[in-house]
Amino acid sequence: MDDLAEEPKDTNESLRISKISMLLSASFMGCVGLFVTYLSNYSIFTIVLLRGLFGSLFLTLLMIKTRSFTKKFLKESIKMHWKALIISGAIYPFLIYLYFFSILLYGYAIAAFLLYTGGVFVLIFIAISGMEKVSKVTIISFILAIIGVMIIMELWNSQAFSLGLLFGLLSGLTLAVFIFCKKIIYNKRNKRNNDLENLRTNGDFDIFLAFFHTLFIVIIFLPVGFNDLPKITLVELIFALLLGLIPTALAFYLHNVGVKKDKGGNIIIISFIEPVVATILTVLILRTLSIFTIIGGSLILIANFIVLRYTDLNK
Repeated sequence: MDDLAEEPKDTNESLRISKISMLLSASFMGCVGLFVTYLSNYSIFTIVLLRGLFGSLFLTLLMIKTRSFTKKFLKESIKMHWKALIISGAIYPFLIYLYFFSILLYGYAIAAFLLYTGGVFVLIFIAISGMEKVSKVTIISFILAIIGVMIIMELWNSQAFSLGLLFGLLSGLTLAVFIFCKKIIYNKRNKRNNDLENLRTNGDFDIFLAFFHTLFIVIIFLPVGFNDLPKITLVELIFALLLGLIPTALAFYLHNVGVKKDKGGNIIIISFIEPVVATILTVLILRTLSIFTIIGGSLILIANFIVLRYTDLNK
């Protein structure tokens, strides 16, 4: 009876951790446009490479600190999830490239809102696969968030449709595949919970997963971005380091914690905080703001409030 009483409590605690982690992750990721804009003198390939290089650097330090470089831990982790790891690892560098391309075309806010249209595809993937039950509250909140994105993009304007829009939507689609692969990985780990006790003592899988994906960025973009590295100034190096730490290493780790403990796709709506942060930075730095951004951003915040307030699984 005590175990049954503890289960709802543990479930609610996991959901709380998921929401807080995703909220922090999305807030950190919302700052990425600031760094991309400052480094815009370089090619997109180089900027993506810088994110991968310094993100990998900080995550390597975390891997060492948590003793996650043991042969047993790496072997078991890769062997158990190799298919999803390869798919997510291969698609992630292109996701970052498409997103950064949109940032340079549209600015922080719109690029971030386009990226998070990926939530449409994620919820579709979850519903079709039957991976998890998507609640009515989540669906309603998601519809509000998408309406908010459409208002901000002013999609009724014919000028809204362009190559940049296509790249932005493609970034959303690749993000959806990426998140779906991570949910597959974490669902498999949760189902085999009892078999993973030894593995958990030998390493931190959340940090490993973030490290694995940033490593793919380096592998893919090093050949095309390497030539610009000697040109980087000291100030630009500091920005590149911050790019690797705040919206990359810390944000990726927290994102993994959020996905791991998520149920029913709630974190998809919470992650819409990223474009809201990007919008705030746009106002503060670029001094631009439209009424449509205010209305659309308000709908997204309302959607987040609904999820944070009403989706605890204590039914």
